[in-house]
Parts: sequence; C-alpha cells; structure tokens
Amino acid sequence: MTTPRQERLATWNAWAVVAIACVLLLVVGVLAVILGNKAINEIKKSNQRGLKLAQWAVVLGYVEIVSGVIVLTAILAITY
Repeated sequence: MTTPRQERLATWNAWAVVAIACVLLLVVGVLAVILGNKAINEIKKSNQRGLKLAQWAVVLGYVEIVSGVIVLTAILAITY
C-alpha cells in the first residue's frame, strides 16, 4: 500500500504524455494508440502516474483513425 506522499512523488509515465501529445497535435492516431497501450502496460507494472492520460490517448487515437478514414472516404467520393 502506498502512502499519500509516495503517490505525490510518483512520476508521470513519459509514454502517456507523448501519446496524448500525438492526439492533441493531430500527428498520427495509430502512434497514439500504440504508445498509449505501451504506457498502460508500464503504468500497471510500476508506480507511475498517467493511467487515465494513456487511456484517453488510446480512445482519442481510435477516434482520430476512424474520423480520418471517414474524411478520406468522403474526399475520394467527391473527387471521383
């Protein structure tokens, strides 16, 4: 069991931060999903912060992928 002080001292998982940055910068949804899942696995093994951040990165990464496919399909349908 961790104390409140240990929880405050826990570091943020770097992969979670990078994954959410990929989503926010609209870089690549696939990269956000991969890095978010990597972060979730690391966070579960260690005492790091950022689980919700990584989970949101995965969810928003999937949303970004699906919306990208819809937009691409719409563009192709309009132009051809």
